[in-house]
Amino acid sequence: MPIKYKPCPEFRNIYFVGRNYVEHVEELRNKQPEHPLIFIKPVSCAITSGSIPYPIHTQNLHFEGEMVFLLPGPSSVLSDTDHFWVSCGIDFTARDVQSRIKKEGWPWFEAKCFRGSAAISRTFVQVSRSQLSNLRVETWVNGEQRQAGKYNQTIFSLPSLVRHLESLVEIQENDILFTGTPSGVGEVQSHDRIEVRLFLDGIRLTERLCEVV
Repeated sequence: MPIKYKPCPEFRNIYFVGRNYVEHVEELRNKQPEHPLIFIKPVSCAITSGSIPYPIHTQNLHFEGEMVFLLPGPSSVLSDTDHFWVSCGIDFTARDVQSRIKKEGWPWFEAKCFRGSAAISRTFVQVSRSQLSNLRVETWVNGEQRQAGKYNQTIFSLPSLVRHLESLVEIQENDILFTGTPSGVGEVQSHDRIEVRLFLDGIRLTERLCEVV
């Protein structure tokens, strides 16, 4: 069957899942969560094209390439959905700021929320429920592969994440969900080129190229 594409729609909320790949949890020396760890970025952080400025408040900017889904609405709708819209994106983190404020017990806002910190592909692709386990995401920095992860390596599946979200908030159609980052995250500098790629059965579906300036 031909692959169906559509442009990234307008969205109201951008949700993120922390510590959803075991190897990533281990590389940051964190504890594996017993339930989904959700955080959110304002829409003002999102970009679907172009580059991002290096944030002025950090000296240790990290990339995190991830699979990104459009949410169809409440979990009751999700349970009846045979197809999903998926893409890829980069969750940028001010790691030094995050480390400092975690020690103080303060909110993560400045570590996660800044201009361009949610880079999303302009294109979403339709996949069936049975194809989810065949999705793979890769991240490349300056032509070198740094991350690779499959959907079925996540701790929490897409349906379980949506059920957890809906127990807390009212999910809107086309809300965006970043589903967690595989191991291999690392620092980027000004003029580095970061590209995250989404594959299905080894076929590249879409990508998001972003340069830090």
